[in-house]
Amino acid sequence: MVDLAGLVYIGCFFLFLLLIYCVHVQLRRWRYRQIAGELGAEYQSQGLLKSGKIAGTSKQRKYTVENNEGFRGSMWTMIKMQCANRGIPLHIHGWFFKSFPNWKYAFTEGDRTEKVFGAGIALQNVGIPLEEKYKIEVHGLFQEIATLDYPILRKGRLEIEQDTISFTVHGILKKLEVIRQILSVLARIAERIESAPIL
Repeated sequence: MVDLAGLVYIGCFFLFLLLIYCVHVQLRRWRYRQIAGELGAEYQSQGLLKSGKIAGTSKQRKYTVENNEGFRGSMWTMIKMQCANRGIPLHIHGWFFKSFPNWKYAFTEGDRTEKVFGAGIALQNVGIPLEEKYKIEVHGLFQEIATLDYPILRKGRLEIEQDTISFTVHGILKKLEVIRQILSVLARIAERIESAPIL
């Protein structure tokens, strides 16, 4: 009898935790619907246990705001926008803006060889530090953005690929003004990179 009561107690406890989680997710879904409405965008459901996705247009560019689960259950928010980049791919980590420009946090993609236990291993499409020839153009690309001094930029990662520009930050973004700031920054960078690609 005691064992049955213990099992019922444990079952109720886990049911209670599941209920709290479901309420939390529904509040996030409600908040994303509200943000989508404020942005004049569309809210797209991705199932009952996900926040959903915001899809819209900003300055004639399609964008999405979406949450993803990362390693060990951590949550990330990714904001993606259309960008036709004809130049090199760029990966800019937040610390680049902390003491602008901190070149230790600016990368492009390429192949490199690493030595592991004396053997050379070829790695493909990995982050490699920027060459000197690109630094002046990259500095010019981000100088205006750095003067905006948005704290969120120092916490995330910007990636400029062939067809998209994205900003990824740890956690779930729920503040409308922060999402607007990021969309504005992405649109500015996309416009600049399309008119003057870094080759």
